[in-house]
Amino acid sequence: MLFNYLIGQIRLLIIDIARGTNIRKQLSYLRREQYFSSTEIKNIQKNKIKKIFSLAQKNTDYYKYFKTYEELPILTKDLVRKNEEGLKNKLFKRKLFKKGTSGSTGTPLVYYTTQLAQSFMWAGILLSWEVTKFVIGERVAFISGSAIIKSSTQHNIFYKLLNIKCYSTFTLNDENIEHYIDDIKRRKTKLIYGYATALDKMATYINNKIPETKFPHLKGIVSSAEVLTEENRKNIETAFKTNVYNQYGCNEAGISAFECEYKKMHLISTRSWYETDEENNLISTDLANEGFIMMRYFTGDKVLFSKENTCKCKRNYPIIDNVIGRSYDFVVDMNKKILHAAFFNILFRNDPTVKQFQVKFNKNSIKICLNVDNTKSLCEYDIYLNAIKKHLHFEHYEMIFNTPFLTAENAKHRYVIDETNVVC
Repeated sequence: MLFNYLIGQIRLLIIDIARGTNIRKQLSYLRREQYFSSTEIKNIQKNKIKKIFSLAQKNTDYYKYFKTYEELPILTKDLVRKNEEGLKNKLFKRKLFKKGTSGSTGTPLVYYTTQLAQSFMWAGILLSWEVTKFVIGERVAFISGSAIIKSSTQHNIFYKLLNIKCYSTFTLNDENIEHYIDDIKRRKTKLIYGYATALDKMATYINNKIPETKFPHLKGIVSSAEVLTEENRKNIETAFKTNVYNQYGCNEAGISAFECEYKKMHLISTRSWYETDEENNLISTDLANEGFIMMRYFTGDKVLFSKENTCKCKRNYPIIDNVIGRSYDFVVDMNKKILHAAFFNILFRNDPTVKQFQVKFNKNSIKICLNVDNTKSLCEYDIYLNAIKKHLHFEHYEMIFNTPFLTAENAKHRYVIDETNVVC
């Protein structure tokens, strides 16, 4: 065990030297900080936001006229695009790294980050993996699209040093799933990290076709980049015969959260100064990015925070009750009534025959696309259409079964697709 730990430290050291990061130092610090008192954590957070606001006020064109943090406007993606130069710290002399969001909402956002922010991001991810008793350097499988897997030479070296093998979700058919399963077992993979929907699809294949499959070396699975429903979790845990933990992040906003051993999601709050509005939209400032300062950034995520202050795991980071989803996951009917995708999650969650859904709508019509297991007649699903009609008004309603879902460019599953402005 000690030998594996030392090898892992050497791997991280090589990565830090090659990339100019300090992941090893940040991870070591977070391992201790997570058990600080809530008062200590809050004081660290307060000192960091004071520093960030002062830097922004003195050294950026965008923030120089604001006197207090509270008077700052909400920073949207459009404002970031229009004020790219104005958000840069003119006295920041270190290298800025150009990054982009995954583009799930449509047009990806280009922003800049720093070595410290990147170090914090990866330290947070590794901390989430360690909940499974994973040791850095053990074999990892990435099952995802471009939101997690990057294809540059630099990233490929990074993956090799962390003993990560990538499995693309862009063509996740039965043949590839079977190959991925065989390879994961052959490599004696210790940890799987990936999209919830991709993991769920693989799990469904295992449970339906090869339920006797065992993964004796697997310590756990961490799901990221998509909403993990309890139905997803149960399906994945049944197939892979191990615990599934949720991990949530929004790097441009400094958001990094992970589930502990008791399945409570803890936000690493010393990297972000966060708030939620009356509609539970998460707004945050990255406290580790002093080069490209984005304060009160509108993440596009809806998050519910817990009123609980303590957890059996003894970590004192704030607890997130639920990551509801993206704020763009809404259906708007002919009367301008708005319904969140969470409605459909609730509608289908007690029906084990419904494996996944996707909703497409335009001004006049709505289509409910369901992936079902064919154990009951299709007419039995009419009860859902009738329930939807009680809440949403359209001229045309349609239910479609077992057709391929549309995905985002990064291979993420899209729960709601607004076709209002699509030209046929």
